[in-house]
Amino acid sequence: MNKLYVAAVEEKAGKTFLSVGLCSALAAQGKSVSYCKPVGKANIYRQGRPFDRDGEVLSQALGMDAPEELVGLVGGERPRSWAPPSGAWERIQSLAQGDADVLILEGREWLGRGMFSGLWDVALAARLGASLLLVSRYRGEGTVDKVLTAARLVRDEARLMGVILNEVSVDTELEEVQGYVAPYLEEKGIPVLGVIPFERRLRAVRVNHLVEVLGGELVVTGNLEAEVERFLVGAMRGESALRHMRRIPGQLAVITGGDRTDIQTAALEVPRVRALILTGGLRPERAVLTEAAERSVTVVLAAQDTMTVAEGAERLVGRAPLGSGQLTLVDGLIADGVEMERLLELLR
Repeated sequence: MNKLYVAAVEEKAGKTFLSVGLCSALAAQGKSVSYCKPVGKANIYRQGRPFDRDGEVLSQALGMDAPEELVGLVGGERPRSWAPPSGAWERIQSLAQGDADVLILEGREWLGRGMFSGLWDVALAARLGASLLLVSRYRGEGTVDKVLTAARLVRDEARLMGVILNEVSVDTELEEVQGYVAPYLEEKGIPVLGVIPFERRLRAVRVNHLVEVLGGELVVTGNLEAEVERFLVGAMRGESALRHMRRIPGQLAVITGGDRTDIQTAALEVPRVRALILTGGLRPERAVLTEAAERSVTVVLAAQDTMTVAEGAERLVGRAPLGSGQLTLVDGLIADGVEMERLLELLR
């Protein structure tokens, strides 16, 4: 069984979406594929226990059962303890077994996470005998520096297979990446196995997931399957807010106080607004609720202040479960942007 360990150079690099896409692409080529995440992060709770949502994302996307069995350890099981729990390596190694052609292992939040405890991506990949594939969001020269630094760390302990550059702007960065950055990294012995363009829709959050995580009161049930790409905090006058919302591209959710009727009314005039998140525990006027119901805009009542709610919502961007439309988009991006034949040759 060939083992491919997907590790992020920085947080929110796109390793979960890449893991999903690689599993699908390999299966399309007739390969049997399995997935696991050796060490996860407790970002939600299930039945009172910490749980890493990535396991759920992959299980839903790939039709796998028992998502909790896809993650070996979950950070948070031993709070304030740096040492791995008893039997940690045995649990991790038991996950990385099987008779599939390829096992995709998803790394931690970023490459160096867990170095203190010894449970960091490079050590995990080395001990499990996996080839390590880096993924990084492209942000110019700084990204090249990060990739070079990560490659130096990896080569000390594990086998580096290459890097995939993600979120490359087609309009302003693609020519630079293909003409200069990729050849430069190749000369440094770092195969560039993919260049994936930026796609805002992959960072979208479904309204039902937003409601679940915020834990607010659902006062108007709109289209819960709608996707939100941007969050707008409404703290200005209603007319100014309306002009601002009309200029911002993408599907929107507006976060504002429950007493800001002017902003709520303005938001409902914009067809791209999918949800109103009203803060401070203040219920809106009945006319606002009636209008929202007619326009199928979800209204959520949150007890927290506006800033706290906005910060929580922004943390969901790029980390929410993928919807069916997003999965189709992922398949296309991987097919067009990743050199699968070369990746398979290097994986052997």
